[in-house]
Formats: sequence, C-alpha cells, structure tokens
Amino acid sequence: MQLHVSVLHHDYPAMVREHCEERLASLRHYADRVISLKAMLERVHAEHRVELVASVGHGAVLVVDARSDHAGSALDEAVARLDRLLERHFKKHLVARRRERLSKPH
Repeated sequence: MQLHVSVLHHDYPAMVREHCEERLASLRHYADRVISLKAMLERVHAEHRVELVASVGHGAVLVVDARSDHAGSALDEAVARLDRLLERHFKKHLVARRRERLSKPH
C-alpha cells in the first residue's frame, strides 16, 4: 500500500504529519487490498479539514472528509469513517463473489 500525506496551504508541525502516518497505519489490515492511500490536511481559518482518498482497485476510489476545530480530532474522525467504509466495501464484494460462485452450475 502506497501512503502519501500532503499539507495544503498551511504549515503543520512535523509531529502532525507523523501522527497522521501513525493513524493511517491502523488501516494496515487492508494493506493487501488497498492500492494507495492519500491524506490531505488543510486549515481554513480556525477549522481543520482532513480528506482521505483510498484507491481499492478495479477503478473504485473511496473518499472521506472530516472537519473539526482540532487537527487530531478531524484526523481521528476521518480514519474511523474510512475504516467503516473499507469494511463495508470489501464485505459487499465478498458477498457478491459468494453469490456468483453459488449461482454457477456444477
């Protein structure tokens, strides 16, 4: 899984980027199925915005966005949303493959 963290229009301390990489490491259990993961951190006035973009193959791209007054809470919310979205996405495809396999004549 390729991981890319970018900061838009504002300078965050290095520890924020490290914290972001640590939080994204919690998604490693999807590493064999996720091709790339991009995190974009942005600060607009007093609000922090975190956008996570996961490319999961076969043309599917999952995007989550979270905003908060604190960068850490926005990041935590975005990672939690992406974790739920990845789980739902892969379960849906697993069920579809099982149905396909059962519907084939032997």
